[in-house]
Formats: sequence, C-alpha cells, structure tokens
Amino acid sequence: MSPFDLSPGPEGSGSGGGPSGASQQYVPQGAAYQCAPDQQPFGYANLDTSYLFPTGTGEPGAYLPAAGTVCDQTDTKDVIEELCPVCGDKVSGYHYGLLTCESCKGFFKRTVQNKKVYTCVAERACHIDKTQRKRCPFCRFQKCLDVGMKLEAVRADRMRGGRNKFGPMYKRDRARKLQMMRQRQIAVQTLRGSLGDGGLVLGFGSPYASVPVKQEIQIPQVSSLTSSPESSPGPALLAPPQPPQPPPPPAHDKWEAHSPHSASPDAFAFDAPATAAATPSSTEPTTTETLRVSPMIREFVQTIDDREWQNSLFGLLQSQTYNQCEVDLFELMCKVLDQNLFSQVDWARNTVFFKYLKVDDQMKLLQHSWSDMLVLDHLHQRMHNGLPDETTLHNGQKFDLLCLGLLGVPSLADHFNDLQNKLAELKFDVPDYICVKFLLLLNPEVRGIVNVKCVRDGYQTVQAALLDYTLTCYPTIQDKFGKLVMVVPEIHALAARGEEHLYQRHCAGQAPTQTLLMEMLHAKRKPNGGEMVNRNAEHTSTLDRLS
Repeated sequence: MSPFDLSPGPEGSGSGGGPSGASQQYVPQGAAYQCAPDQQPFGYANLDTSYLFPTGTGEPGAYLPAAGTVCDQTDTKDVIEELCPVCGDKVSGYHYGLLTCESCKGFFKRTVQNKKVYTCVAERACHIDKTQRKRCPFCRFQKCLDVGMKLEAVRADRMRGGRNKFGPMYKRDRARKLQMMRQRQIAVQTLRGSLGDGGLVLGFGSPYASVPVKQEIQIPQVSSLTSSPESSPGPALLAPPQPPQPPPPPAHDKWEAHSPHSASPDAFAFDAPATAAATPSSTEPTTTETLRVSPMIREFVQTIDDREWQNSLFGLLQSQTYNQCEVDLFELMCKVLDQNLFSQVDWARNTVFFKYLKVDDQMKLLQHSWSDMLVLDHLHQRMHNGLPDETTLHNGQKFDLLCLGLLGVPSLADHFNDLQNKLAELKFDVPDYICVKFLLLLNPEVRGIVNVKCVRDGYQTVQAALLDYTLTCYPTIQDKFGKLVMVVPEIHALAARGEEHLYQRHCAGQAPTQTLLMEMLHAKRKPNGGEMVNRNAEHTSTLDRLS
C-alpha cells in the first residue's frame, strides 16, 4: 500500500502488519486525537477513509475543530489517546518499546520469557483485532514484532517491570506527542482567528498568506523497531513552518551525516571502509572552504539521517526472520523496498521546495523519482557508511544488499560498481549526494505537474548551490559539477532496469500485491503518465488519498 493511503492496506500500515511470509496489511500506531463527538479525530485510529474526508465529499482538505471542542483544552494529556497497534484495544502505557494494551503486553512477555514457539493453521495471515486476538498466537506474536515491540526489553529473570534503558525513549516520545498537540492547538487558534469561527475547512486552494499551512503527505509510523521516537511521523499538524535550526560546524576532513554505527543491531553492524571518499586529501575541502558553504546546503545535510536508514533496514530484516527457518528472499526484498518508500515520502514531505507544493504535484514527483533516489541512497551508504554487499540474517540466510540497491537485478552489479568508482574519483561527498537527490526529486520535466515554475525554480536553485559548492570546495577537480550532473542519467538507467524487473515479476504473480511499491510501479505505466483521474470515483487509488 502507500503512505498516501488511509484505507485498510499495507500503506495505511507501514512495514508489515502481519506475520513473516504473509502479505498482510501494515498497521500503524493508531493515534487518534480525541475531539468532540461530532468532530473527526486527527490520526490513524482505524484507517477509515472518513478520517480523511469527514464531509464525505471525497475531496482532500485540512479540517479544523470548531471552537469549544475538547481540542481547545490546554491539558493535552487528556487529549492524547491511542489504540493498541496490535489489536486496536485501548493502550495502557508503554510496554516493550511502544504504547500497547495490557493484554498484548502480557502475551508478548509470556511468549518471550517462556520461549514459546507457535504455528499458524491457516496461511500466517490471520486478522488480529480485539475480538479475535487469541485465535492465532503465531500471527499475534508476529504482529507484535512487526509493529515494533522489542524482544530485548523483556526481562529474562521473570521479574516485574521492563528494562530501564527504554525509559528515556518513552519520555521523549511522550514529550514529542505533547509538543505536537501544543503546536496544533496554536495553529488551530491562529487559523480560527484568520477564518472566523465559521470557517472550519481549509481546502488546497485557500490563499491565506498570513498563515502558511503546509500540505503534507501523511505517513503512518512503520514500527517502533525501525523508527526512532524523534523521527517517527505523527498526525498531520496544521502549523506554520518552523525556522530551521542552525547546523553544527562542519567536520574538518569531511561532511558527516548521523553516525550509523551505534544504532545498527549488533548482528548487522558494519564498519565504514577506509575509502578515498573518507580519507582527507589535497582535493578535500578545507575548514576555511567548508565555512563558505551556503546555508542552504548545510540545511540540506541536516535532513539526512543515516542512523534511521540503517535502523529501518536491519530492524525489518531482523523482525521478518525472527523465529523463521527460511524466508522468501525476494518477498523480503520487496518488503524492504516498500518500507524504503515510506522513508522517501517522509523525507520529501519535510524538505524545502517540496513541502509547499500541492499534493498532486508531490505525488507525481515521487512516482517518477523514487527508484532513482533508492539507487542513489545505496551509493551513498556504500561510499560513506560502508554498507556491505550482503548480510547474514538471523536464520542463517544471506541477504544481498547490493541486489537490493539494484531493485533485484544482480546482473547490473558491474555497472553499479563502475558508477561508484566514477563518483569516488570525483570525491563524491555528503553535500554532493543530497544535492543530487534533490535534483532527482525536483524534476520539472515530469508530465502533469501543475506548479511547474515552483519545481523548476527549486531545481535551478539546487543546481546553482551545487555548482557553487563544487567550485568553492573542490577547485582542483575539473568540472566536477558537470560530471555530477552527467551521473544522473546513469542512475536513472539502473533504476529503470530495476523497475522493469520488479514489474515483470509482479505481472507473473511473483511479487506481493497491494503495496506502495506496486502502486509506484503501476503509476508510471498508466496511459496518462500517473496523472490523477476520477478523484471522486468510488474506487479511488490509494495514491489519491493524501492529507
């Protein structure tokens, strides 16, 4: 499914709401903010599309609660009410990594402490909810893992209470939710003052310049196992954009994204190799040169979270192979790619240029760039963070990480390595990577874009920033900017081959269906190039359901 989708399905749910080996819908942490009885809550309580279109019109829009509702109260503690991501029951608190109900907490603890091994008499795709959560313990336990309950949080000594190391995480998560509620209250009051008490609906075309409201692609949290509390997406906030925080001083010998090494699970940890890109040389930017880098590129670099990227990757590999003798590696790769798409959307919707576009334009840009950005991400992870060619799963199987970066086409490995070597010769660094990623995303040639001028302006601005950076920090590399731009078609060629391979496997019935990955593959192959049609039709694509 898709982060664009609020109807039941893998998109309205993240990285696996069902057991391993089953094509089950993803289940986000249901966080519905309790409003008055006649108001629709914000969030993903039960993934009903009525939460997106409260008026029943089928048209997207941002809805504000009326004055006097419980959402106006200052005590946000009473407003935050979540549902158990496993069964949908009311949560009782933080248990083993995330908010769950008392029943699932006890079930998870007993299963882990007693080392129970379950089997499923059906197809390992049983529906788990409050009324039938006890029918299939196998699927229930797998769902606990999929939504992010942590095995390491259960005490082995059978004493009461969890492990204290998760205490700070719980506090940060609680503080984050309270902060979101306060920001939302402020935004609601501000918008109400601008619109008057009667104006409750803010459509896409509402030109309220004094209150710059972001239109966001709302994405559910995949799981606590693969997403940190600080970076996990929450309900859409009707809040003005916050001013960017000043970035830290640049590193002396190279730019650094978030260090991945302390966050990767031990079973999958790897060390960065001593490549040319990580070794200071005469062509590396000096401290004086990096201080002259534009603030925009500094802000771009701050959007990178390599730690979260690796946590998501290895966390999913861990959860999908736990207690499994053997898994379908191609199906597992598709799940990883699907989760990666969630991350791509989450990253894009919070970036400059992109976040102020209308949702239709955002959707088209992502449909035409996701695979290119995935290939680029793997180049970055291999060059700057030492991502290996393969890793050993918990069940002993080997998972091909290089093939993952090629969307399942191992025959492209030589081309991929040649491209990596070419980038290494250009001293391809983190600012280069993030600028090229923006150039892939902000493609003004994508058909059907409404606000072409905004996209083109963003593209040209990034181009100018990259040109200035390469001339300032790498003056001895002749025409580095031009050579980087020429890399873009090579990345696109690799991604296109991978997309075609996945699409053919899908048509042959060998790939999971009803996933965001498959929606993206089909979007480019529509006769209208992925343009929006029949928005009010009864069966609207999940890609149309954007907040």
